[in-house]
Amino acid sequence: MVYVFRLAVNDLKNILRDKFLVYAAIALPLLVIVISQIYVLWIGPPLEEIISLTGTTTGNYKAIFLLCATMLPLVYGFISAFLILDEKDEHLLTVLRVMPISRNSYLIYRMLFMSIFSFCVLMIYPALSGLLGEFPNFSYINYIPAAILLTLLTPFSALLVTAFATNKVQAFAIFKISGTIFIVPLFAFLLSGSLRYIFAPAPNFWALITLKNVIDTGLNDYLHMGIGFAYIIVLIGILFYIFNKKN
Repeated sequence: MVYVFRLAVNDLKNILRDKFLVYAAIALPLLVIVISQIYVLWIGPPLEEIISLTGTTTGNYKAIFLLCATMLPLVYGFISAFLILDEKDEHLLTVLRVMPISRNSYLIYRMLFMSIFSFCVLMIYPALSGLLGEFPNFSYINYIPAAILLTLLTPFSALLVTAFATNKVQAFAIFKISGTIFIVPLFAFLLSGSLRYIFAPAPNFWALITLKNVIDTGLNDYLHMGIGFAYIIVLIGILFYIFNKKN
């Protein structure tokens, strides 16, 4: 436990020393909140009169909320991936074989460390976004499981990058591609009925379905939520295995 605490302190120091990581960890989430506020105050109202993305009067607000809720955990997955890539360059993963913490335990810690930040930001985002006024049925209590499901995108995206990227240039490329993949499932809400499930292979599809139900009804959709948890956990397990095999 003491060793894990030292690792956490060291991670914070590494983040604070790197201006880019400080920007990613603090400035980007704040920027997302500011964009949400600007959207609610100046962009949303006139857009609402012109077009509705889902056929309802609050469709455009839902779209921006779902988009931001998807992007926030990816930010911390990005940071976690870059910390791991730095450690790979310093051969720390090899040194772990003689350290008092196992390699798997270290990787689990690394995933959990940024996931905690991701979850905290996801929990405060709705209140600070200014969007809750547009969702009268929204329930913060029922939002918690959806936030946990979204948080799992942090270790998923971190492992997706570190399992296949050998340097930071490749990491950037993978993040750009994965960022696009994470945005695509938003188009599922333009479709009706079972057609939306063509986006089901996307890692965040089930989380978005779950979150949209909380926005619309204030209730949890346990079927889609259960599928979402099972699916993302399996994907994380596969990426964890690939990462260990390649490193």
